[in-house]
Amino acid sequence: MANVTYVVQKGDTLSKIAAANNTTVAKLVELNKLANADYIVVGQTIIISGTATTVKKNTSSKAKILVFGLQSDTDRTLYAAWSWDKSNTEKYQVRWAYDTGDGVWFEGDYSDVTSKQDTYTAPENAKIIKFTVRPVSKKRVVNKKETSYWTADWCTAQKYDFINNPPTTPPVPEVTVEDFRLTAKLENLDVNAISIQFKVVQDDTTVYKTSDTTIKTETKSAQYACVIAAGHSYKVACRSVRSTLYSDWSEFSKAVTTIPPNPTGFTICRAKTSKSVYLEWEAVNTATEYDIEYATKREYFEGSNATTTESGIESTHYELTGLESGTEYFFRIRAVNDEGESGWSGISSCIIGKKPSAPTTWSSTTTATVGDPLNLYWVHNSVDGSSQTFAQLELTIDGKTETKTIENSKDEDEKDKTSVYPIATSAYTEGTVIRWRVRTAGVLTDENGYVYSDWSIERVINIYARPTLSINVTDRNGSVLDDVTRFPFYITSTYGPANQTPIGYHLSIAAYETYETVDDIGNIKVVTKGEEVYSKYFDVTISPTVALSANNIDLANNKVYTVKGSITMDSGLTATASTWFLVSWDDVEYEPNAEIGIDRNNLSAMIRPYCEDESGTLIPDILLSVYRREFDGSFTELIKNVENSSSLFITDPHPALDYARYRIVATHESTGAVSYCDLAGYPIGETAVVIQWDEEWNTFDTTNSDSLETDTWSGSILKLPYNVDVSDSNTSDVSMVEYIGRKRPVSYYGTQLGSTAVWTVAIDKEDKETLYALRRLAIWMGDVYVREPSGSGYWANVAVSFSQKHLDLTIPVTLNITRVEGGV
Repeated sequence: MANVTYVVQKGDTLSKIAAANNTTVAKLVELNKLANADYIVVGQTIIISGTATTVKKNTSSKAKILVFGLQSDTDRTLYAAWSWDKSNTEKYQVRWAYDTGDGVWFEGDYSDVTSKQDTYTAPENAKIIKFTVRPVSKKRVVNKKETSYWTADWCTAQKYDFINNPPTTPPVPEVTVEDFRLTAKLENLDVNAISIQFKVVQDDTTVYKTSDTTIKTETKSAQYACVIAAGHSYKVACRSVRSTLYSDWSEFSKAVTTIPPNPTGFTICRAKTSKSVYLEWEAVNTATEYDIEYATKREYFEGSNATTTESGIESTHYELTGLESGTEYFFRIRAVNDEGESGWSGISSCIIGKKPSAPTTWSSTTTATVGDPLNLYWVHNSVDGSSQTFAQLELTIDGKTETKTIENSKDEDEKDKTSVYPIATSAYTEGTVIRWRVRTAGVLTDENGYVYSDWSIERVINIYARPTLSINVTDRNGSVLDDVTRFPFYITSTYGPANQTPIGYHLSIAAYETYETVDDIGNIKVVTKGEEVYSKYFDVTISPTVALSANNIDLANNKVYTVKGSITMDSGLTATASTWFLVSWDDVEYEPNAEIGIDRNNLSAMIRPYCEDESGTLIPDILLSVYRREFDGSFTELIKNVENSSSLFITDPHPALDYARYRIVATHESTGAVSYCDLAGYPIGETAVVIQWDEEWNTFDTTNSDSLETDTWSGSILKLPYNVDVSDSNTSDVSMVEYIGRKRPVSYYGTQLGSTAVWTVAIDKEDKETLYALRRLAIWMGDVYVREPSGSGYWANVAVSFSQKHLDLTIPVTLNITRVEGGV
């Protein structure tokens, strides 16, 4: 990771740099191996974060200068720091000299120091400073003679030219604006810099533009210009730049502006009285006043002396008086400041003193219940833009008419809001009819006073008593139940009042707590708390009595259920009620079973389901369902809810060719309890591929063991008793969407699963019956059921292709199979 660095500028200190970069002085000293935290020089590169500076030991014959330059917080003080790592060092000799510009060096300071750093403040006439240092060894006695441990040379002289001092702060720039172009100028510059950086600030908050402009050496001047937007104030500051060194920013110039932007137009333009108009608009930035121009015709604005202008308006609203009642006036506005005038806004118009249109009315409800709040609403439809001054509300209640005059005494900002009149319905009884209408007045008056609009349409509100509803769980005799012990049971309801007729009724039954149960196929399912197990809407004129039995609801034993009913009356009002019941019936497990037989001619199965008790007697009130278990684990319904009989045979035209597998489900009619049995696989062992189409099959009920005159299955069947090569392919419904900023596409999955297969087989050329069946299959316009010996089977669309060659003894056949939705 690269280091983050900072170049020291004039006026910097280490603590200031640390604070600006969210670090500490101690960390900066450690990273940069500084000899003294109080001394840094202009132009020095400071590591803010990253890898620390590595200082190698210096054991050569000369000191190595590490830092040399102008101390950052001074104008003429030089700082030098060096490295020296030989032992037995006594001191360091330092020499400072200066040149006044004539090439002659003068002695500045000659001294001995013990630390590896030194400072020197140059005289005012010094232009170049030179610095050298030499380490001095300690003495020792050798052969009774005092000698040094070692000797060192003067280091290479370091020089600093004050011409390299940081740039000085420039004066405040001169700023002018002409049209929409701002120009900032600086002249007679003496700032020890190469360029000037200008900063333009908009509205005292936003830096609008920054730019570096090279100082012209011949004129010692710099200039910057940019396009500015109307309606804002601008001020400019600048600083001097040389390479990576910057001066402080100058003070900002005096703020300047352009002419104001065009106003957007009037936000309010309405008649105030029959001879005045009230105008309001949004303030325009930098505008000091406004001009309003008005005329009696729009085309007068295009060039005539028939317009009038009101000038010097300092607020953002104005009332024009002395206008002619019944006349339409047109208005436009412009903004003004010291720089000039904006363009005119769009044109607004207003007819002074015109009769309003009939008001728009509505109510909080058209069907209220006794005691409920009722509000009447209306909106004043002004033609001249004036606010509502008065409204007349006509109320007809139980044949008695009363007119109320209501003054609009709201504040100016509230006058045009919707008017409301509350009515206390608790004062009325069931069947009360309220008829009402409104008319309003603006500012137009005549010799009789205010001129009102036409009456609004008359609206009608009916007052009703609040409807009621009660719900009970009962048996067939109407007795209320807390515990349901058997099917069927009933949900009965009563409602009121009698003069309101139901138009709809909704009933729902939901689980009170989460539980596990068995569905009608025999699979385990979870019913969550609050999940509806029954929900139905009844379009009725009386609240119904709903009979519930095992064929329309699935309940679990020892579980509580909540019943909720909601009824809607012809009045538009609704009522709700709820109750609960506990299921408490004898929980008996049954063991259904079945006998299976296979017809080898058409490879169909005959299943006789039954459910017996321990003594071998058929159990009454049991409904049986038979499901075929498919190769993919799903179930296909063969028959549902048939009586428990010893003579009923179910025909399955498509059992799997390896093993026929079935689930028998028993449902008790009185309790809805579900039991099931998965029969052991019945071996079939068919080795041929079987394809069937154009099928008809039936279930039969008989106790006779003789052969049936009519087969239980009829249709077309193709058997391929040859070696068949099978190639299956499955494609999921997925869209891959690429997004900017993500490395890989995002997948979205649908519900379709494309299942295809290619079956190839070579049949004997002399097998005429198979060849004939293949030709019939090739022209069949419908779905077929395909089975192969591994146990798979499904409805599909099949495309047949084969070719005959006169010398070949076999015919290659290709079946392209696409799985489709189908039935049994």
